[in-house]
Amino acid sequence: MNEEKAGLIRQQIRSPRSAAFAGIVFSILMAIGMLLMYNMLANIPADIDRNWLNAWSGTASMLLAITPFAGIAFLWFTGVIRDRLGAREDQFFATIYLGSSIIIVALMFIWSATAGAIFGTLIAPSFELADDVIIFGFRFMNEIIGNYMLRMAGVYMTAIGTAWTMTGVMPRWLSVVTFIVAIGFLFFASAIREARFLFPGWVFVVSVYSLVLNYRGFGEETKNRGQESSS
Repeated sequence: MNEEKAGLIRQQIRSPRSAAFAGIVFSILMAIGMLLMYNMLANIPADIDRNWLNAWSGTASMLLAITPFAGIAFLWFTGVIRDRLGAREDQFFATIYLGSSIIIVALMFIWSATAGAIFGTLIAPSFELADDVIIFGFRFMNEIIGNYMLRMAGVYMTAIGTAWTMTGVMPRWLSVVTFIVAIGFLFFASAIREARFLFPGWVFVVSVYSLVLNYRGFGEETKNRGQESSS
């Protein structure tokens, strides 16, 4: 009976620890996707031709390939947040950050699909290049990720930071950093283009810290079981 109970405890500790890697995966994939698009938009020539489109079509394909996995990893990361709160989770704030996480993933997919639609349409041999179409498409993508997605990320982080403050499951410094970045997203999302890289960075920090906490918890639980066995 004691061995069965110990096995359940060990499983409860290991699952969040392994799932926390999802946040690291999301942060890496999302940062790569943003960087690819950042470089692409920074190198748009005055007159776009098919040579430019062909040169960057591989980048667009990579963006389309990694975004779905980034979205899945982000939902897993949200599950890690819920697991950390446990029974102390507040239903009000849980509804806010769960809803905003779904919206963030949806905006990510729209952002990536727009890039695919632009390149898929313009590379077609029968389509005549139109600068207005390209400008609209890239501007639409920039608005999605630099305005709406970051503001939803601000809502997401505000709800999570409040839940952490109420429950004390995370250190105060991490809650303070979360609030500062969230407020910046809410009010200055579109002012600084490079600010979009802060969100994957925040997810990375939280994921690494969660891994450290779970590793310590598993080590302490193993040590306690060893002491009980010896006694």
